[in-house]
Amino acid sequence: MCILSTSTTVVNCKFSTKNRIFKPELRQKKLNLISSTIPFKLKNLLLHNFAVRQELMDTNTDLLQYIFNQISKKVSSTVEGHTSLRKNLTPEDLKESLDFKIPYQSISDNEILNIIKTLMDQSVNTNHPYFMNQMFGKTQPIAYLADVLITLLNTSMYTYEVAPVLTLIENETIDFLSKKVWGRSGDGVFTSGGSMSNMKAMFLAREYKFKDSRTLGLNAYPPVTIFVSDQAHYSFVKGANFLGFGTDALIKIPSDVNAKIRIDALEDIIEKTIADGRIPIMLTGIAGTTTSGSFDDLEALASIAKKYNMWYHVDACFGGASLFSDLEKHRLKGIEHANSVSWNFHKVMSMPLSTASFLTRDKGLLKEAFTVNADYLFHDHDNTYDLGQKSLQGGRRPEVLKLWLSLKYKGEAGFKAHVESLRQKAVYFSSVIENNPHMELFQTPESVIVCFRYKADSLDDKDTDDLNIKIREEIFKKGDIIFNYAYLNNKVYLRVVLLDPDFTKAQLDHILETIETCAKSILMVADS
Repeated sequence: MCILSTSTTVVNCKFSTKNRIFKPELRQKKLNLISSTIPFKLKNLLLHNFAVRQELMDTNTDLLQYIFNQISKKVSSTVEGHTSLRKNLTPEDLKESLDFKIPYQSISDNEILNIIKTLMDQSVNTNHPYFMNQMFGKTQPIAYLADVLITLLNTSMYTYEVAPVLTLIENETIDFLSKKVWGRSGDGVFTSGGSMSNMKAMFLAREYKFKDSRTLGLNAYPPVTIFVSDQAHYSFVKGANFLGFGTDALIKIPSDVNAKIRIDALEDIIEKTIADGRIPIMLTGIAGTTTSGSFDDLEALASIAKKYNMWYHVDACFGGASLFSDLEKHRLKGIEHANSVSWNFHKVMSMPLSTASFLTRDKGLLKEAFTVNADYLFHDHDNTYDLGQKSLQGGRRPEVLKLWLSLKYKGEAGFKAHVESLRQKAVYFSSVIENNPHMELFQTPESVIVCFRYKADSLDDKDTDDLNIKIREEIFKKGDIIFNYAYLNNKVYLRVVLLDPDFTKAQLDHILETIETCAKSILMVADS
């Protein structure tokens, strides 16, 4: 039952936890309830909690109501994916439909309404079930509300005195996540995304190896090496450049046919760099590669990192969600030995962009690494809870609220069901591919990324690559389904990221049927 106060500030929603997760019709009703109550809650908050001028509300009633309605419509449409995915518009088309220039004088409410309508209508609908192009997609409706609240609260996470409730929320959530990784309390902070988290790990690796590097700089030490798989995210290259290591410091270890780091090659390469007078400072394992969703042997990597006294980081931005499932968490065996972990929740866990965390096994390292003198902000008295000294960022949105509120609403059981539902979809999808003689699976998927290619007996590898690129381009142009392609083992594979737990078998079959129909059409034209 949901009770909405019509007086001032109170909006008290209570839902029974019984059968919350496992009955689709009950979930549907609750999602609809959320979407229908959001506009009223927003208006209530604007009027009574955030001192929005009454005259602004009075003179812009139509505008605000339209915005509220669009939010409600957006939330509702994510449940079934009724709205269109994308329109195939060129930059010139968009410039014709919308005036992008900044005016000197203000414009009317009607013009604002038209801008909002155009923006909603002509942007890619990443909440659509068939948006499978990136490692993010359909978001949980309860998290929409949290994201709106973050904007309404309009605060930053540097001190307890300006974000008291949110500070306690972040501390509790970091503690919860640390226990998922290490089985005990650790430390951490929410970040702007996986790139920032991975760069923090590289920063701590420098601090771990060279205690005086913050004052002396890297020139005081011999050249260093940082080891990653050739499947690692590009943020490590950016980090090596940004942090002053130089991109030559980043050593990419070859991966095997399943896109996992080659343990057999790693030690020989480490020994060679040591012989060259370079100091190994960091080793990274990947739990869910960007291209194929593969998991490195984290246990074996942990042993090597310990042997050479390197900072051991695990990039679990994509694969960390498997820790919620007893059926899937074995893929991350060895993560408990990591010094630090990157974990994003706008990916498999369906939070709005961006919801990401950086975790450390040991407490105090972040404060030690990032503390600076800013007495206008951080005061010596009663600063136990201040989070600003843990972060490279100054102003930092309370992104944690999206995850915390969703966890409160769905519980751990809900997140477990979410992960396992997605995996079931990936297993079914890959099984259909395996049983199709015209399709070739890259590997049995370990996550929710499925890579495969359409093939024909008459085509060699080069022509098959060209065919699959053409398939993706033709389907992308139509705008009903979006996925991508990638190179694996020097071959082109279609890459589908399944992030909608409500996918039906019929919908998954439709994706493959669309691909096969498109492929046959292309081949027919080529033969004519």
